[in-house]
Amino acid sequence: MNSFQLQLVEVLRHTGERLRKAGFPGELAVQMERLATEVSQSCVVAVVGKVKAGKSTFINALLGDDLAKVGPTETTATINYFRYGTPHPDYPVRCYWRSGNVTDETRKFLDDLQGNDLETLRRADSIDHLEYHVQNRYLEQIILVDTPGTGAVVEEHQNRTADFLQLYHQLRHRHDQETQHIGSKADAVIYLIGETARVNDLAFLDEFRLVTQGQARSLNAIGVMAKIDLNPEIIERREALAKKIAEQLQNDLNKVIPVSAGIQRTLDNLLAQEQADLKQFITTLRRIPPETLDELLSDAELYLELDCPLSSAERKQLRGEMPWKVFTTIASIAADPALDLSMIVEKLQAIAGFTELHEVLDQHFVRRGGLLRSYRIVNDALKVLNKVKFTYLPANQRREAENTIRRKRLLAFIQQVQHVNPVAAKELETFIWEHLSPRTDIKQVVEEMEREIGRIKYELEDHNTDFEALVLMENDTTLFLPEELHELQPLFGLYGLEIEKRVPLPVNSRQILSYLGKRQQYWDQKSQHGRKTIVRAVAQQAVRRYGLIVDALLQNAEDN
Repeated sequence: MNSFQLQLVEVLRHTGERLRKAGFPGELAVQMERLATEVSQSCVVAVVGKVKAGKSTFINALLGDDLAKVGPTETTATINYFRYGTPHPDYPVRCYWRSGNVTDETRKFLDDLQGNDLETLRRADSIDHLEYHVQNRYLEQIILVDTPGTGAVVEEHQNRTADFLQLYHQLRHRHDQETQHIGSKADAVIYLIGETARVNDLAFLDEFRLVTQGQARSLNAIGVMAKIDLNPEIIERREALAKKIAEQLQNDLNKVIPVSAGIQRTLDNLLAQEQADLKQFITTLRRIPPETLDELLSDAELYLELDCPLSSAERKQLRGEMPWKVFTTIASIAADPALDLSMIVEKLQAIAGFTELHEVLDQHFVRRGGLLRSYRIVNDALKVLNKVKFTYLPANQRREAENTIRRKRLLAFIQQVQHVNPVAAKELETFIWEHLSPRTDIKQVVEEMEREIGRIKYELEDHNTDFEALVLMENDTTLFLPEELHELQPLFGLYGLEIEKRVPLPVNSRQILSYLGKRQQYWDQKSQHGRKTIVRAVAQQAVRRYGLIVDALLQNAEDN
C-alpha cells in the first residue's frame, strides 16, 4: 500500500473507534473496520449487461481463453469471479455454495450447468458464485466479475411445469438483483450492450441508459458496444458511433469502445500454431472466384448449396465453429487479394477492437486500481456516516433531550428531600450526573468524521484529475518537450502520490518553494497561450498540482 492508502486505513479505523465510543450501534464501527481491511485488496471490475449481450464471449476474448461457458441460447447463468492464479488441471473452478460449502469442480460440472431443465435450475439455485484462477497479467492487479445479466425472459411453453416456472423466475430475479448489486458495489464497471433494434446512435444510447440505470460515473465506468459483427453498417460506422455516444454520456462513461469478441476469439484461434491455421484459411478461401464467394457469403444456407470449386465438406470445414456473421466478416477481408497476411490481421484486429480495449483497461482500471478502490471505499464510508447522521443521530439527540428532562426532574426532587438524609442525597445526585449527564456533542463528532473522510474523497478526486492529465499527455507526447515530460510524469503521480515523489528537490530544501513558484508560473503561461487544447488542459492541472503542493508544505511548516 502507498502512503495515501495507509492514511485511509488509519482514518477508517479511527472513525470506527469514535463511533463505538460515541455509543452508536457496534455494527457501524464494524462496517468501518471492514472497509479498512478492503483498502489493500485488488480492484474489482464488474462486467454488467443484459442477458445475451455477449458477456461470456467478451470475457473469453478479453482474457484470451475459453473460460466462461458460451451457449447459442440463453443458458443458466452464474456469477463468475476471475482471479490471478494457477488453475488446477483437473478442477479448474471453485464453487461457493449458498450453504457455505466450498468445492473444487471439474469442467464437466460447468458443462452440466448449461441449459434450462429443472434439475440444472435446482443446481444453479444452490450456487452463490464460481471462481476461476487464471494466469493473465490484467488479473495481477484486478479481479474481474462476470455477472449473470438483467432482463431475461423465458418462453412459457405448455410443457413447462409450475415447479420449473417458479424456480426459473426465482433464480432470474435473484440474478437480476445480484447483477445490479455487484454493479453498484464494484470498484469499476464495464457496461456491455449487444445487439440493438436499430443501428443509429440513439438506439445505442437508449440501451446504455437502460443497462447503467443512472448508476454509472465516468470516473470508474467504460461502455462497450459488443457484437458489432452482427451488422456490416455498424462495423463501418463503429468509430463515429462510439465517439457520438461517448460525447452524449460523458458524465456516465469514461470511454465507449466498439468490439467484436467473436472476431477476436476466432482470430486468436486462427493465429495459434504460428499462424498456420490463418494461412490455410486464406489459401483455401482464395480458391473461390470473387463473384461466387459474394453469393456464398450472402446466405448461410446458400453457402453449402451453390456450385463452387470447394466441396460442401471443404466449405463446412473452412467455416468450422465460427458464428455466421463472424465468418462472413473474416472471409470478406481474408479473400481480398490486395491484402497480405499482416494486413489482414491488422484489419481484423482493428474491427475486433480489443487492442484499444486493453489499452483503455490498462490506463483507466489497472493503473488506477488502488485509486478506484479507495474512492469506492470512501463513498461507502460516507454512506455509513449518512446513516449515522440521518438515522441514529436524531434518535441519540432525542434520547439526550429526554435524559436532560429526567435529570432536571430528579435533581429538583433531591433538593426537596435532601434534609432527610444529606449523605444519601449527595450519592444519588452523583449517580444521576454519571448516568444522565450530557455526553460530548455527538453531532460535532459526526461532523468531524464526515469532514475527515470527505477530505480524503476530495484528494482522491484531485489524484484522478492528475491521472486524466497524465493520460492526455501520454496519448500525444509530441506536444511536449522531453524535459516537460520528465517533469510532468512524476508531478502527476506516475511514480507515487507522495510529495517527495512528485518534485525533484527534497521537501525540506530551502530551494523548494522558489522552484515550485517558478514552475507554476511557467505552466500558467502555457495554460493561457498553449496552441493546443491538450497542452492548455495539462498545463492548467500542472498549475493546480503545484499550488496544492505549496499549500501542503506551508501547512506542514505551520504545524511544526
